[in-house]
Amino acid sequence: MNSNATKSVGDLTQESVHTSDDIDIGDIEATNKETIVIKRGIINLHYYYIPVSKVEGWDEHIVWLTITEQEVKDKYEKNLEPDPSKYYTKNQGYDKFDRKNIPVISYIAKKSRKR
Repeated sequence: MNSNATKSVGDLTQESVHTSDDIDIGDIEATNKETIVIKRGIINLHYYYIPVSKVEGWDEHIVWLTITEQEVKDKYEKNLEPDPSKYYTKNQGYDKFDRKNIPVISYIAKKSRKR
């Protein structure tokens, strides 16, 4: 894999996101130029609005963050769904939006996960 390769967050919607301490915190729900929104749960929903700068990369299976689960909960949790006028969602269809406004994530070497 080319270490300079990237993938659009639009293509990673619904992919699993793990923290630096290898906790699965949910799936990518929406994005805008600066932020990815991660949705966790089915009944008890949590939304985490994570700056793209806190994303380490994608290893072809998981999107990895550079921050811990506790940091995510303390700094980035909001109890509201992403506003479709401010965030791109899979339901809207990313093809309708200018690709330069959707962040890209770098590929990284596959990480070993806790079992």
